[in-house]
Amino acid sequence: MLRSVFRNVGLLILLSLFVGCGINIDGDYTGNIDGKKITVKFENNGSVAVLGYFPKELTGLWVEEKTFGNPQIWATFDGPKEKPFRLRFEFKPEGENFLLVGVKARPLGKGTKLNPVKIDGTPLFKPQF
Repeated sequence: MLRSVFRNVGLLILLSLFVGCGINIDGDYTGNIDGKKITVKFENNGSVAVLGYFPKELTGLWVEEKTFGNPQIWATFDGPKEKPFRLRFEFKPEGENFLLVGVKARPLGKGTKLNPVKIDGTPLFKPQF
């Protein structure tokens, strides 16, 4: 019985180490997309805001995505009620900066999928201090 208690505690410790090894992001990052100055504001609680890409500030959530090999940060936003859409920025960590490797968008509704939005180059987003 004592052996099973130690085994369960060991498994919990191992699981907490695995779950706790994510990217910790907090702060503002600025870059240029097609000539527009864009600011992305990340918070540790998983919320994110983007300024400058759309006329209004958009808020949403960010997650660390590990499906495609190297970890990426996906920030997803929903547009305003008068123009419902979903927007996703896909960032690749590059030291203390982020490379914007993809932008995807779609109108909200049944059966629609996120489609790539063409951007020039691979914009670099740098932290603001």
